[in-house]
Amino acid sequence: MKSVKPTDLERQTRLDPAVRLILLTGPDEATMDAVATHLVGLAGKEAERLDLTNGQLAQDPSLLAVEAASMSLFAPNRLIRVDLSGGGDDSLAAVEALLAAETAINPVIATGASVTAKSKLVKLVEGSDHAVAAICYQPDRRALVGIAMAAAQDQGLRLANAEAQLLVDLVSGDQALMRREIEKIALYLDAGADRQRQVTAADIAALGAATHEEDVSACINVALGGKVRELPDMLATAAAVGVAEIRIIRALAIRAVQLARLRAEVDGGAHPATVVSARSSGVFWKERDAVTAQLHIWDSLRIARLMSRLLDCERALKASGTPGAVLFRKLMTDIAHQAARAR
Repeated sequence: MKSVKPTDLERQTRLDPAVRLILLTGPDEATMDAVATHLVGLAGKEAERLDLTNGQLAQDPSLLAVEAASMSLFAPNRLIRVDLSGGGDDSLAAVEALLAAETAINPVIATGASVTAKSKLVKLVEGSDHAVAAICYQPDRRALVGIAMAAAQDQGLRLANAEAQLLVDLVSGDQALMRREIEKIALYLDAGADRQRQVTAADIAALGAATHEEDVSACINVALGGKVRELPDMLATAAAVGVAEIRIIRALAIRAVQLARLRAEVDGGAHPATVVSARSSGVFWKERDAVTAQLHIWDSLRIARLMSRLLDCERALKASGTPGAVLFRKLMTDIAHQAARAR
């Protein structure tokens, strides 16, 4: 099957029994998570869920096919979720076994923000009759405003264009955070299907959108921008408001994938500013100046090395008995120093 749009999957009302694997990738993690949540919901509230990682699949390539063919003993339906870190190619053998298996009765939903459209895994899925892939790109500002207004309507809220723009800017274009804010506003105004409420700028200001995403974005731009002196205070601020280290690493990995894609166009002769300002870039308007500067600093070789180190650090943070926090701070410092030298 060929790749489909995330919206095609969001419109599904049931899981297709002919599709054994749905692979969600791309730089827009919020859309990816929203689509995955919708698909999991289609399995039913009583469905048994099994969570796997690509590390487990790499150790036992037969595991995915075996679990996909196993009936649940305690629930009417069963569903498998796979969290892919890094490029996802270490799960290639497991996915090949799943797609080649004689039977598979349990659908598999795999997500991996760092899996690129040109990866071997995506190519394998696109070439199979039993799998489908959707690449999730960051919507532009206009699309985000429309998403905000539609999400508000679902909660019994009337959100005008000006207020929707304010909310989009307040959450730096993060869909997941935006939806949580809309849910918060609905509770605040006691809105519902039979209780329509108008949202004002004062309502949005009164609740105050969370700043976690801004803190993550600031850490990314300080490190990749080579602002060595600002880094310690920035990391301290992020820690103080509760931003997890692994969240910063994953956000950096997503930015690295984005830079790699944009850098290929720059290497082909395009100017960084032109590449970033294009609608197809997937760069939120607030981030354009920072990403443009980073494209001047990070060439393809540096980006490849960065992605490898980010993957190693994520594994260390997940593992027990490793100095993950120390490795995280060292990596952030190394990134900032390398960027400073290349400026």
